[in-house]
Amino acid sequence: MFIVIVGCGRTGSLLAGKLSRSGNEVVVIEQNPDSFALLPVDFSGFEIEGDAAESDVLIEGKIESADLLIVSTGNDQINYLVSQMARVNFDVPRIMVRTIDPAVEKMYEKEERFEIFSQISLLAENMINKIEREGMR
Repeated sequence: MFIVIVGCGRTGSLLAGKLSRSGNEVVVIEQNPDSFALLPVDFSGFEIEGDAAESDVLIEGKIESADLLIVSTGNDQINYLVSQMARVNFDVPRIMVRTIDPAVEKMYEKEERFEIFSQISLLAENMINKIEREGMR
């Protein structure tokens, strides 16, 4: 599978390493070149330095060929912009988006090809599930 990841912080670099190790072709786009140091030493993909909100940078990352786009910057507005560009301009078939603020999830409600991952919502849901399974001990 050909995967483009936007954002090379802790989440993006971890995903890039694991997906690369699994035999996927991975391109990571990141504005801050120092962030590429977070990639594991065995990362076999490609690194592109640039602002993913610019079409030329996405084109350099071959987004038009992507089977999957993962948008994982620490900025909800940038994540929304890049995900919309990928859908509208490049017809990426599957888009996963990390959100910081759970309220932002509503912006994606009517989007069919988007999968939203709110770290706060996921954490809260996991904690509640654990409490419900184990009780109050």
